[in-house]
Amino acid sequence: MSQFPAVQENQDAKVEEVDQFGMSQEGASPEAFFGNGYRYRHDWGDRNGQHILNLNWGIITPNSLVFVAIGEGASGGGKFIGNARYTLHNVAPNNGVVSIWVNIKWGTPIRLSVDYFVFNL
Repeated sequence: MSQFPAVQENQDAKVEEVDQFGMSQEGASPEAFFGNGYRYRHDWGDRNGQHILNLNWGIITPNSLVFVAIGEGASGGGKFIGNARYTLHNVAPNNGVVSIWVNIKWGTPIRLSVDYFVFNL
């Protein structure tokens, strides 16, 4: 059984790097299908072990649908599959913040890159 991490960290989303996705096609707006959708990749730096990471982002509400993908960040951007195991345990949106619990099974700190997909209905 995993132990709850003792250390938590807060960082702010870089609003200038957020993209809204969905495009109107023949008069139908994406909002009609799934609300307002946003995507954002955050570099959490080098780390290993278990962490609660709180991303401060004003668009998040307790009712936001937040999907998260984690992985080893590649130099120059992107991600790749290496030998380390990256595990996402929980995702919890709240007012202005989304918290994730991650575990990186590796002996030394390595890059953590996190993709956030947010839908506000």
